[in-house]
Amino acid sequence: MPKNTSGFSPVIIIIVIVILIVLVGGGAYFLGFSKKGAETTTDTPTESMETSPTATATGTTAASPTTKPTGTATATATPTPTPTPDNRADLTITGYSFNHPPEQGVPFTISVTIKNQGNSSSGDFFWEWWATITAPTYACRAVVSSIASGAERTVPCTYTYGGWANYTTRAIADADNGVDESNEGNNTHSENVIPIH
Repeated sequence: MPKNTSGFSPVIIIIVIVILIVLVGGGAYFLGFSKKGAETTTDTPTESMETSPTATATGTTAASPTTKPTGTATATATPTPTPTPDNRADLTITGYSFNHPPEQGVPFTISVTIKNQGNSSSGDFFWEWWATITAPTYACRAVVSSIASGAERTVPCTYTYGGWANYTTRAIADADNGVDESNEGNNTHSENVIPIH
């Protein structure tokens, strides 16, 4: 058996060797456990990262491009309906004049202009002029031939006042209401006249 020259007892050497073996083996075990734990720790965030966005997207209340936020009033423009044109005539009096101021016992002529401001021809109709609305009848009455849409016609009436007073005179277009008009309320025109005496 060779002689120990190191000065250490063989028992101590064996103990040191065993301790080293234990330390190395324990270190290797510990490192393996730590690595396994690290892998487990690494896997957990990966799973969390995969599922977290889905959970966030599902539970979020943020408005998507196709979803309007609640509580926001949106004005909806209502289209303005296009009015249907009234394709009827509309007779009205646009002119009323005397050739000279009426004078007691002197003939004068009144000229009345009737316009068709409707959208179709009027057809023939009667017109009248009343020297006073308190008279029992009209002073003039005649047929007016059809007036085209937008056109006008001037009709005359000659008359002589036998007395004098404040007379309310009146001209009436479509006196018999024979024309179907879009406005039946604009067919008359009145003026007061005091003949010179």
